[in-house]
Amino acid sequence: MNNNFATLDSSREFALHESAPQYRYAENYMLSAYDAAADIGLWLHLGTCPDDFGLWEDQVLISLPGDDGLLWMSSYHRTPPELRPASGSLRFECLEPFKRWRVTFDGVAVHSSNQEMMSGRVRDGVKRRLKFQFDIACVAPVWDTHETAMAAHGRGSMRDQSWASQHYQQLFSCHGDITVAGVRTEFDGRGVRDHSRGQRGHAMDQYGGHNLFTALFPSGRAFGLMAMWAPNGAVSLSVGYIVEQGRLYHADIISPPIKITEVRQGDEHFEICLRSELGEHVIGGGIIRSIFATALEDWGMAFGADAGNQRLILAPSFARWTWNGEVSYGLAERSNRFA
Repeated sequence: MNNNFATLDSSREFALHESAPQYRYAENYMLSAYDAAADIGLWLHLGTCPDDFGLWEDQVLISLPGDDGLLWMSSYHRTPPELRPASGSLRFECLEPFKRWRVTFDGVAVHSSNQEMMSGRVRDGVKRRLKFQFDIACVAPVWDTHETAMAAHGRGSMRDQSWASQHYQQLFSCHGDITVAGVRTEFDGRGVRDHSRGQRGHAMDQYGGHNLFTALFPSGRAFGLMAMWAPNGAVSLSVGYIVEQGRLYHADIISPPIKITEVRQGDEHFEICLRSELGEHVIGGGIIRSIFATALEDWGMAFGADAGNQRLILAPSFARWTWNGEVSYGLAERSNRFA
C-alpha cells in the first residue's frame, strides 16, 4: 500500500540521454485520455527506435466523435536530449515529476474512416492540420507494475517481458484544446500515462497479447490492471491495483483476460474482478469505440487492423466503466494474435 503520489525517484520521469548496454534497449512513453462530452479519444506514444536510441518516433491516434473516423500520424526525429521525450511534432514535457505534464502537437495527420481502419492497414490520404495542447494533472498514486508483481506469489514478473523491464503508470485529469482543420474543440478528460524502459522488439515471437484497463472515477476511487500472455496462452504478468481515499492497494486479477476475438466497433460488455486487502471489486466495462493497429514482425506498428496469419492486433479502446453504481470513462487497451 502506498500513501503518496510519488513513490519512485523523480529522475524516473525524465528521458535518458544514453541507452543502457543491452541489445535493442528502448524507452517509451504513452498517454491516453477520453473526453465523454466531446466524444474524443487520444492514444499518444513517444519512444526510441530500438536500433538507434537517439531516434524518437511519435505515434498519434485520435478517435473522432461517432462515425467521423480517426486521425493518425507517425514520424521520426533525432531529438536533442534536452527536448526529450519528443519527436517531430509531438512532445511530452514534465513540469513537475509525478504531478504536472504538458502535451503539445503541431503538425499534420491523415484522416481515415473507421471502415478502412477495421478492414486492413490504412492508406495515406486526406491530410488535416492538427494542433493540440493539454495540461496534465496527476491525481492518483503512481503504480509500479514490478512492485505489485513482487508483492505476492503467482503474479508473474517484469523480468520475463519482451517489451520492457521497467514500467509504471499514473492516472490524470487533463484540460486543453484540439484544433482540427481550423475547428477548435475544448478537451476536458481523464486518462492514464505510462513510462517504460528495457529491451523491446527483440522477442516478438514471445508476445501473445495483453490487457491494460484503467479508470478514474468522480469520487476519486480508481483501478487499473495489466495482464500479459505468451502466444501459447501462458500468463507472464497479472497485476492490478485500486485506489481508495488517495491510497493505492495492490490487487490480484480474479477474472480471465478479455481477449479480442474479432475486429469490431463498440457493443462489447464484460466484467472484471480484482481482489485487494479491502475485498473483491467487481467492475463492469463497455466499449464505446476502438482504434486499431497491427504490430510489425520486427518492431513498430502499422495503423489499421490487418488481421489473420497470427498477426498481433492492438486495440486501444475507450470504455464506460461502472463500479458500485458510479460511472466513469477510461482506457480498455487490448492486443491479441489473430489466427
